[in-house]
Amino acid sequence: MEAFSQFALIFTIALLVISILGVTVFGFKNIFQRKHKIGQIAFFFIPVAVFAIAYLVTGMMGIAAINTLLIMISLMFLGILVSGSRSLISNF
Repeated sequence: MEAFSQFALIFTIALLVISILGVTVFGFKNIFQRKHKIGQIAFFFIPVAVFAIAYLVTGMMGIAAINTLLIMISLMFLGILVSGSRSLISNF
């Protein structure tokens, strides 16, 4: 059973690496073909920047990942709150 778990983990990591490479290659292809703006694509690197800062502060990957998750959830909540408040105020 342990061998199966290791195989499944290696297979999952390989699929993850392949998908990240695919997204990166096709993302650059779309940027060069001017289908997307660089600002829109840079928006998706916010979690990477948050993780890098959290890792530099804590020095541990696991803690940095959890802190990144909590910070991104907080930013999402704040964005929903601000967006809802703007639409509520504009209706008056």
